[in-house]
Amino acid sequence: MRARADRDRLAVWTYEEAGEEIPHGDPSATDAERAAAGRETLAERFAALLPANRSRAARAYAAGGLPDGQDIVRVWLPRDPAELRARMTEPPLSVWSDDDVLHVLWQGQAAEVQLVGGVQPRLWPVAETDDLWEVSLRIRRLDEAVISLVVASRQAGGDWPAQIPGFRVWRGPRAAAVPEAQPLRGTVEEHTLTSEALRTARQVTVYRPPGPGRPVPGCVLADGGAARGFAPALEAAIEAGAVPPVLLVGVHNAPGPAASRSGLRAQEYLPGRGFRQSTRRWAERLARAGLGCRHEEWIGGHDQEWWTQQLPVALGWLLRAEGS
Repeated sequence: MRARADRDRLAVWTYEEAGEEIPHGDPSATDAERAAAGRETLAERFAALLPANRSRAARAYAAGGLPDGQDIVRVWLPRDPAELRARMTEPPLSVWSDDDVLHVLWQGQAAEVQLVGGVQPRLWPVAETDDLWEVSLRIRRLDEAVISLVVASRQAGGDWPAQIPGFRVWRGPRAAAVPEAQPLRGTVEEHTLTSEALRTARQVTVYRPPGPGRPVPGCVLADGGAARGFAPALEAAIEAGAVPPVLLVGVHNAPGPAASRSGLRAQEYLPGRGFRQSTRRWAERLARAGLGCRHEEWIGGHDQEWWTQQLPVALGWLLRAEGS
């Protein structure tokens, strides 16, 4: 999101995702600033939209199925707080499914609660409670899915946590089996670089495949703290001949509170700046050093468990596409 001098920092607007109207605003502005200026806050817009969002989600639940071309939609049905509390066997998070609907329930005191794993909707407060939050999602082929579930919460006026401890993995009954862990023959290294856009240090995790020290293709990952976890699955695919040897370079998220760096981090995704431009600069430096960059591709996704299985597939496609 590019900031412009003529843009209203305090404005609140909405966009639609998975059938839900979601409030949004300039990440550099806080609700405290909006309230002090007599402007509508994000919290007020969220509360105003919630009844209509619930009505749409209730209709989607009753209709069954998914719209053409859509793999996920938010659904809702009235909840009995006592029944929900009975499901909270492993607080603060409970996850279950009914056919093609995934239900997530979180317990805690907060002003805002968000999933930040493989699916990323905001949780809604359960009526007639002050500590239960829920989301229900109808997901295509849910029985085959592997979904990482991480809950982030914040208090009114507070920031999202910089680190969220632990996560839950939901596996459908027909999901692929978890591969058996094997000792790594390659190496995993940790490095620290300086980010020009963020004006702070960035951690980098590098996986080197086993074998002689000859040049091999390289892949740079954003949100690269997961690179160490990807290494075993990638190495198994390399040794099975499914993927050529490839160097994996994972660039971690920036440290520190999200609000303090949201505008700077946004620069990493702007055309001609940040992460994408950095990869091009790295490619130019490699070319001057006698090496080559054959292809650049931006492949999105946030679910670590899914990517653990699918990264070798994605790399195999990418390398084959370039004739490697």
